[in-house]
Amino acid sequence: MPLSKEAFKTIHLIAQSGSFAIAAERINRVPSAISYTVKKMEEELGFDLFDRKGRQIKLTPAGEYFIAHSKWMLDSYEELVRNSAMICTGVDASFNIAINNIINRNGLIDLIEKLNQHFPSTRISITTEVYNGCWDALYDKRADLVIGAPHSAPKMEGIVYQAIGKIEWDFIVAQSDPLASQINVLTAEQLRKYPAIVVKDTSKHIMPQDAWSLIGQKIIYAPELSTAIKLIEHGVGIGYMPHHRIKELLDLGRVIKKAIVEHKQPTQLFYAWHANRESPVLNWCIDYLMQPENTNQWTD
Repeated sequence: MPLSKEAFKTIHLIAQSGSFAIAAERINRVPSAISYTVKKMEEELGFDLFDRKGRQIKLTPAGEYFIAHSKWMLDSYEELVRNSAMICTGVDASFNIAINNIINRNGLIDLIEKLNQHFPSTRISITTEVYNGCWDALYDKRADLVIGAPHSAPKMEGIVYQAIGKIEWDFIVAQSDPLASQINVLTAEQLRKYPAIVVKDTSKHIMPQDAWSLIGQKIIYAPELSTAIKLIEHGVGIGYMPHHRIKELLDLGRVIKKAIVEHKQPTQLFYAWHANRESPVLNWCIDYLMQPENTNQWTD
């Protein structure tokens, strides 16, 4: 077939050198074979690529356009071959990482950047899960790796997990909220009057975990943590938020930390993945994440 990788390489060499003979020498072929390749390719395309009237071969206007807009095809072909070869060796065609919505995400950029450099053929997907949705993502095979699975693992076979630290929680109200001026420890009777702002557990198969709320208290489910924090900041409701996510708002006085009768304990977080999984990408991620400087960043 004239429109082949070798044919594309040949016409690009001719365009760069301005000579059939030089192009033939570079790819170790005779000039007549080069001329034949170009002729067949021009017949296939239906237009001339080169102007052969002078002593030096020149591109026709159509040839200039073709050369300028076909280099990506060569580059894509080489990349396709390289990536396909990596997949052949067992590298994952896709790899899904689920993160807990409460973790510090500052370390994600470096992780994804390095992961992409090491495995350019792998399609990387990062999704967010809430509470037991982290464990459920492994159970349901929505994720190959979880960063920040909370508490201890449910009774699931074939799951490996490694502790990475704890998230501290602050109970907060808006600066303008009447509760902000209360000095004493807040009671359930006082809190029940205000909506609890929470993010809903994303688990589909494992029993969802209840977020903080009181019996008889209205609950408003926010779509994710940033919106939940803004709802509290604007006085729509009250609730617990990870300290690292609101410490700046606390310093600015835009939300107020309050003591309540039953304080929420720190949440232990884990890395978690499937045991006995043959995956070069997973192995690389585990080695990277187990480094002390990478483990601590998720809970700071």
